[in-house]
Order: sequence, then structure tokens, then C-alpha cells
Amino acid sequence: MSLQPAALPSMLENAHAMVPTLRECAEDVERARRLPDSLAQSLADQGFYRMWVPERLGGLQMPLAPSLEVFEILASADPSVAWCVAISVSSTLALPHLPESTAAAIFDRPERIIAGVYAPKGRADSCEGGFRVSGRWPFGSGTQNADWILAGSRFFRDGEAILDKRGNPRTHMVVVPADQVEFLDTWHVSGLAGTGSTDFKMTDALVSEDYISGWTPSPAAEDPLYRIPQLSLLAVGFGAIALGLGRSALSELLTLATAKTATGQSAPLARRRDFQSDLARAEVSLRAARSHYYECAEALWEAARQDAAGIEERASLRLATLHAVETGAEVARTAYQLGGASSVYLDSRLQRLFRDSHVITQHVQVRPDLYSVIGSHLSGEPKGTEML
Repeated sequence: MSLQPAALPSMLENAHAMVPTLRECAEDVERARRLPDSLAQSLADQGFYRMWVPERLGGLQMPLAPSLEVFEILASADPSVAWCVAISVSSTLALPHLPESTAAAIFDRPERIIAGVYAPKGRADSCEGGFRVSGRWPFGSGTQNADWILAGSRFFRDGEAILDKRGNPRTHMVVVPADQVEFLDTWHVSGLAGTGSTDFKMTDALVSEDYISGWTPSPAAEDPLYRIPQLSLLAVGFGAIALGLGRSALSELLTLATAKTATGQSAPLARRRDFQSDLARAEVSLRAARSHYYECAEALWEAARQDAAGIEERASLRLATLHAVETGAEVARTAYQLGGASSVYLDSRLQRLFRDSHVITQHVQVRPDLYSVIGSHLSGEPKGTEML
């Protein structure tokens, strides 16, 4: 295994150690609508952003399941922080698809932060020295804390789309220094407010071919992590965040239930039989979703180890991810509802977790319509499965 021997336990320990701090500053992060630079720097210093950076570049190159556990732990404290970390970690997957010298220049020190948007919202026109890139990208989670920005783009030469070997327009992510983009104040939302997922734009930024991820074919990946499609790894992290959020909601509910006696009742909420029944149902739902999710993550990893991470394993993990996201949101809803009127106050974590959970469900990579894509694979009539 390529993982540095001490990296795995230390990252899990680092995540657990961050929980009290993240819980304490969660309201401030939400009000700021982004991670404070000091917090992002602390996360970078502790190695969170380099979990999937190749070891040869100074990264940790962690296996899949332990990385997901880190996201889950962080989400139990503040889902916005976990979201930003997961987005940045998945953004570093562009590095193995760049020339070695370019990747080394981008990740020239371990504390670098990379973030961006995979969706090809930009246009790259061929010119002398590379391409001129313009566009506007929504949902730039964590980009205001980043040193380098990824921006998905479509590529053109002489006004015509450049096609790949299958005749499809070529789309790639360009990598540019953060000072080449303009951040727009668009992130005014109901949940995950602290992610700073604002729009950003570029106008005629000159990008050489060396800074276009996947522009030239990369050598065959030796580590299982880099044999798994980037979109698959982007999506899977959202399941871990939802599970951590759900666990936090139940923990918060129990704290409330042991102290709260509802109007007209003589005993604390925790002693009521109806409450206990609802709590048990939420608990088993969360446990089952988590168990299946990590089982599928391990199965995909094992397939990738054998260089056989095919559609079967990817579809299974995406299905488990969808279920984890839905379960986390349902558990948060249940906790919010059982908390009664206490849940509605802005200083209640239950209302914030409820709101955050229902923003996760809206992401294009985990929206309910993906069930039909996975179902098309299961029924032997695949349609749109390339996004899995």
C-alpha cells in the first residue's frame, strides 16, 4: 500500500480533534457564508486537503474508506466544513492527469488548497500559447480559500468544437491561480451556507496545455484511488457527509430529549414510548445505510486494486450513496420534528442540520433522478451510466 504508515490514524485522530472547534465556530461559519481563512489554513496544515494528493507530490494518497470516515467525522461537527474539504480533496484528483512538472508546480507545498467546479461551464478557445478561457461557474464550494482553481470547460479551435476519438466535444478542467478568477457574491442560501459555494468567473484567461487536466494521456494509474473515475469519487463523499450529519442530529436530539419536558407532560421527552420508538427507527435506518455504504466503498476499492473498477461496483456505490444522502436527510427531519418547538430557534443545531441536509439532496450527483440511471443499468437497458 502506498499510504504513508502514520497518515491514516493521524488523519482520523486529527478529524476527531477538530470536532469541538468546528462545533463551536459553526454559527460563525454560517454567518460568514464561507470558511474563515484561518480555519481553512488550519485544515490545510493538518493535512485534510491532501488526502488524495499523490504521495510523490507530498500527499497522503489515502485509501477510499478511511477518507470517507474523515469526511463523516468532520460533518458530525459542521457539514459545511466537511463539504469544503470533500470538494477540495476530490479537486486534487486533477493532479495525476497533468504533466508531472505542472503538478509539482501547483502542489509545491503540502498546505496548498485546490478547489473548483467540474461542470464544463467555460469556453476555451485555441490561441498562441494555449487557450483563452472565459466563463462563469456556479457552486464554487471552498474556492475563496483556494490557491488554485479548477474550472470545467469546452474546447474550441477556429470556432469549432474540438472532438475526442468518439466524436464528442472535448471537455476538461483548466487549472489557474486563484488571482485569475473573480468571485461573485451569489451564495445566499438556506443550507450549507458556510461552504462559500459562490459563482466565479474568468475572462480571457490564458491557459497553456500543461495546465489542462487530461489534455494529454496520462500513464496507467498504479494506485487504486486513481483508477476510479473522478466523478465517482466526487459523488461518494456526499454520502459520508450525510451520514455524519445524521449522526449529529440524533446526538443533538438525545441531548435535548433528556432535558426537555414538553408542555402538558410530566416526564422528559426521552422517557416517552412514542419518542423511543421513533428514535430506534431513525437509529436503525442510519446504521443500515452506513453499513451498506461502507461495504460498497470497500467493494469498489477492492475492484480498483485489481484494476477492475467497472460499472457494477460504481453503480452499487452510487446507489448506496443516494440512499445514505436520503437517509441522512430523513434522520435530520425526524430529529427536527421530535425536537418540537425547540428546533425552530436559530441557535438550535437541529434546524441547521435539517437545512443543511436538504441542500445536500439537491446536488446533481446525488439527486433522486439518478435512481433511474442506476435502474437502467440494473434492468439491462443502460442509459446515462457514464456519469456513475
